Amino acid sequence: MSRFFATGSDSESESESSEEEQIPQKAAAITSAYAFSDDEEEAKRVVRSTREKRFEELTDIIKQIKNHKKIKDMSKLLTGFENLTKAFQKAKPVIEKEEGGNIPKFFIRSLVELEDFVTECWEDRDGRKNMSKNNSKSLATLRQKLRKYNKEHESDIAKYRENPEEEDEEREEDEEKDSDVDDDMTFKKKPASKIEK
Repeated sequence: MSRFFATGSDSESESESSEEEQIPQKAAAITSAYAFSDDEEEAKRVVRSTREKRFEELTDIIKQIKNHKKIKDMSKLLTGFENLTKAFQKAKPVIEKEEGGNIPKFFIRSLVELEDFVTECWEDRDGRKNMSKNNSKSLATLRQKLRKYNKEHESDIAKYRENPEEEDEEREEDEEKDSDVDDDMTFKKKPASKIEK
């Protein structure tokens, strides 16, 4: 029997009317999801050059790699290295055009640090035995890929290894700038007031 032709009790008609009221409320909720707030409209878009975008991508991946090194997660370190090589390939045309083909020092430094870390882990036989199967396999793969990749940048790596002090001085200057900002943020202790008499 159709609900349109049936003459039901009052309780049925009340439940039907409440169902009808709920439908428009759902439609209102859906449309409000697409409404933009005033904050989004006022935010200005920052235009960055492709060089800035590519270098930021490289530095973000390098930060991730450093974090993976701290916890010795070789599988994520391997994926981070693969992401780094892909990001460098994307940045290569920009480097050749704007930097004159000179590879950025922060990239070379990260390759050297990664190579040192991998050789240190590889020489630690007890540490390798204690690794999980996945991490051990990732370490071997990373070692192999890193050796192959570093052959492309062999001359730059050799220059860096000969004189890493230049890079360390620049890093110290950057850290001093960062520490100046941190010093402004520190709170000074107030002297204890002598309320008790």
